[in-house]
Amino acid sequence: MADGARAGLVVCNRLAYPLAPEALLTPRAAYTRIGLALAGVVPGLVVALGPFEPPAPVGIAIFGLAIWCAATLLEWAAETAEMDITGSLAMALLAIVAILPEYAVDVYLAFTAGTNQEYEAYASANMNGATRLLIGLALPLVVLVGISSRRRQARRAGTEQRASAIADWLDITHDHRGTMGFLALGALIAVLAPLTAQVHAGLGGGLLIVFIVFLWYTSRGEVEEPNLVGVSAFLGTMAKGQRRAWVVAMFVVAAGTIGLGAEPFCDSLVETGHQLHINEALLIQWLAPLASEAPEFIIALTLASRHNAAGAVLMLLTSMVNQWTALVGSLPFAFWLGGGTYSLPLDAHQVEEFLLTGSVTAVALSLMIDLRIQAFGCWFMLAVFAAEFALPDEHARLILAAINAVAAVFFFIRGRRHIVPLLKTPFVKAPPKTG
Repeated sequence: MADGARAGLVVCNRLAYPLAPEALLTPRAAYTRIGLALAGVVPGLVVALGPFEPPAPVGIAIFGLAIWCAATLLEWAAETAEMDITGSLAMALLAIVAILPEYAVDVYLAFTAGTNQEYEAYASANMNGATRLLIGLALPLVVLVGISSRRRQARRAGTEQRASAIADWLDITHDHRGTMGFLALGALIAVLAPLTAQVHAGLGGGLLIVFIVFLWYTSRGEVEEPNLVGVSAFLGTMAKGQRRAWVVAMFVVAAGTIGLGAEPFCDSLVETGHQLHINEALLIQWLAPLASEAPEFIIALTLASRHNAAGAVLMLLTSMVNQWTALVGSLPFAFWLGGGTYSLPLDAHQVEEFLLTGSVTAVALSLMIDLRIQAFGCWFMLAVFAAEFALPDEHARLILAAINAVAAVFFFIRGRRHIVPLLKTPFVKAPPKTG
């Protein structure tokens, strides 16, 4: 993984987890992984283009797997494309690729809500679920795994006396602060949505501008040679023409699969909820993100276990920025293009979901504000995440949001001297590119 802001946008190889980071796949192993990914994509394409419609639960499995494998192909292609595309264009490509599967699902839901009022309740569900998975579950687990990895490393080096101190926190770098600043800005703007019970096009436009500025900001950082691993490294050894052909083919297949699979995948989730008398919004909120977020979750944990927890945290932070800016910002425009107004309405349930997601984001930022994430803060976030599923009362989300708010205030007060530098980051000239 590259250091600095760029590290958060470099997408890691997702089907080569058992390999050491420096390992180069043999041609047979690389083609096997590509074949497995394509094998997962084919059923989704066949069903989406064919005349028959599978039962809804089967559709969830077929299209969920297809989207997961397509996301893997996309990221292999995006990593390899870094050899031929440099500068801000590569940064934009990697950032958009990172959210494309989930973006397709959310945009379809918001677009359909323009003519089908039932879908209004689902439009923001996927975004809230995915963001809380990243912040409430993935982030604290990555930090705790990173801390444990550092402790084991210290013991192997014969420094057992320092192991307990190392295990108490994870240090992150100043490069994280820039991404944290944009996350704070995006979340502060997006909080207007639950306060007004709508996601207005003006709000969406502001968030999209923040996303564009974020891409520019990160493109101004240090530029390094791409650090390819696994399948991407193997593709990088090919001749230029052959490599580009593979990249284009993988992009086309993956993007086509995601585009064709988003609609039947979402419809299968809704229909399964109807058939099994399960809340459809909950299925969309938690099952749909598994197709787009689980691979990123796994690779982040893998990085943390290999003594690169700071890089994994930066990768997750970048995804959070993408969620709060590009994803939320696109919802009202998709709703309008689908036949709705310029404002996507939020019902009481969605308002509570937005408030809880915003409060979880505030806790994460407050924990990281001094560039040192304490282990006890991570355990707190995991406890709140688990409580969300343990408490059946729908209004428990408001209680958990209030608990998060109190905790965030406490952590912000503790690191109050870092608040102004954090909020100033998006408005400070980014360091120029070098190299």
